[in-house]
Amino acid sequence: MGLTYIKSRFLHPVKMKWYDLQIEIIGAWKFFLKRQRSGERKLTKIHYQSTDKICGNKRSTVIYMANGYTWHGGLADRLKGIVSLYAWCSDHSKPFKINFCHPFWLHNYLIPNEYDWQIADEDISYNPCEVAVKQCLIAPVLAVPTVQPRLPELLGEWLDEHLVQTNAQLHVYTNMRYGNSRFAELFGKLFKPAPRLQNLIDYHKEQIGGKYISISFRFTTLLGDFTDCTGAALPVAERQPLIEKCLHAISQIAKTAPSHDRILVTADSSTFLAQAAALSHVYVIPGKVGHIDYDNDDDVNMKTFLDFLLIADAEAVYLCKSGKMYKSAFAQTAAMVHNKPFEVKEC
Repeated sequence: MGLTYIKSRFLHPVKMKWYDLQIEIIGAWKFFLKRQRSGERKLTKIHYQSTDKICGNKRSTVIYMANGYTWHGGLADRLKGIVSLYAWCSDHSKPFKINFCHPFWLHNYLIPNEYDWQIADEDISYNPCEVAVKQCLIAPVLAVPTVQPRLPELLGEWLDEHLVQTNAQLHVYTNMRYGNSRFAELFGKLFKPAPRLQNLIDYHKEQIGGKYISISFRFTTLLGDFTDCTGAALPVAERQPLIEKCLHAISQIAKTAPSHDRILVTADSSTFLAQAAALSHVYVIPGKVGHIDYDNDDDVNMKTFLDFLLIADAEAVYLCKSGKMYKSAFAQTAAMVHNKPFEVKEC
């Protein structure tokens, strides 16, 4: 037996039982904080061992980090984390910067609008004497009744406790969603599309030719044409029935949606999109489909940002799911950019 098999077959279940016992004793939130502190120590030990001092007497700055040193999540997770940190920093007059360099540079697609969040590589310290590493990566362990109703309050307390430190730089790894009611305002202050992306947005809006609603589908690996971490593909015989069920849902949603001329359909399956594009009044953005954690060339990145910002301008935004389909936050986060109505539809 190989080491990988032994770990997955024997050691992982033991670890999970140990985690469950700790959660039962100290509670889900305290267990979560314990795991985050462990992540901070690991990041510091591996990546923050430089002896170069570059900060001098500069004012303490909060930096959102997406540099590939740990798991960061998809685009929606990252944007949630960015806006959450900026919300706190804005309220507390603390300088805020974004170091989003993995697996692509954010400034290739989104650029500063009213607030300059850019920071040069040479201005980022990895000296533990200058930097405090902070991690708050929301995990499934928090999806429990003892935490969920209080999560905004708990996240606010976490920010108040951890971001008031006076280290020259606070490097924060997070996907938290804090201050949802201000997301549209803060996103607009931070970002506008880079010229290349804006040109494509204008082109596709012209092709759509009027008001539109948006309907999104997240199949992940179910149709066998997308790389993700969520599980196995459906048996071949079950794939087309799922596609047809989702195609039918498009016409059903359109019947009760706000007034519109076209239906923007986005999905993570090229197989599904090819069939959806054949429907009357449906518009599908051409391009290569992929997840930024697994397939992140420029075509995939551009398609992802196009989907996100065109969804953001729809009259209403829907996420349609059935069975094992994933309840993604991508469409919901896009709807928040301009405070558009959002609804999950079971099909």
